[in-house]
Amino acid sequence: MREFFKSLRFKIILAVVAVILGGMLYAASTGGLATIPEQLLSYVVYPIQRAAASVSDGISEFLSVFLDARANYEENIALKEQIAEYRKMLVDYEDTKTENERLKEITGLKELNEDFEFQPAGVIARDPDDRFGSFTIDIGTLHGISVRDPVVTGAGLIGYVSKVGPTYAQVTTILSPDCNVGAMEIRTKDTGNITGTVEYAAEGLTKFELLPRETEVLEGDIVVTAGTSGLFPQNLVVGTVEEVALEQSGITRYAVIRPVTEISEVKNVFVLTDFLGKANLQEESGASE
Repeated sequence: MREFFKSLRFKIILAVVAVILGGMLYAASTGGLATIPEQLLSYVVYPIQRAAASVSDGISEFLSVFLDARANYEENIALKEQIAEYRKMLVDYEDTKTENERLKEITGLKELNEDFEFQPAGVIARDPDDRFGSFTIDIGTLHGISVRDPVVTGAGLIGYVSKVGPTYAQVTTILSPDCNVGAMEIRTKDTGNITGTVEYAAEGLTKFELLPRETEVLEGDIVVTAGTSGLFPQNLVVGTVEEVALEQSGITRYAVIRPVTEISEVKNVFVLTDFLGKANLQEESGASE
């Protein structure tokens, strides 16, 4: 027994007991003896709590993907419905704007020309192969439209009906050589003929020809319909003079005319079905369907 108390093993046990007693005394002095088992327990429980928290966070994050996806889906549906509503409002606004502009033009035409009878129409097609800008409108014989009826905008003349069906009509513009309009320059009263050419049509222009050699027509002058043939009413604006030149024959002059309306951009027009002085013309054979 005496040898045990002198052995290294006893000294190690004694040292461990001393450390434990010292820890107990320190704990008693700072927080009481009860904290020792609590601290020992915390060393065991803390890693478990930390692992459980990590697992819980992972599950929450995993579930949130599905929860957020559902919320995002519902939000996207709501946004799409809102966008569709905005688009509808925009279409309604554009329709209202177009209708207001058309009514304004109708009012203007009626105020300046009480004798005019006309039908509003929309451009529904253009011929990409026609260099003179012909187009198709959405009214025809069922609306009282006839071949040779003048086609105008609120600004002035742009052409005439060259072919007509029950619910559509084709329009030949003043850029075409087929369109011959008696015209007059309002300042000098010089008269001539409006007809198109390939060269000028490419630039959106037309030609006012057969002017007197001594004409005083100048750049910027306004050209209107003469109204002498009964095919077109009098004083419809055709366009403005951009240039005056002598014909190759040297006998007459001509003026280059910029139409009052940009033919390629026309969307809405009016077909004049009747006006004061209109000639009673018989439709050409094969011109209508």
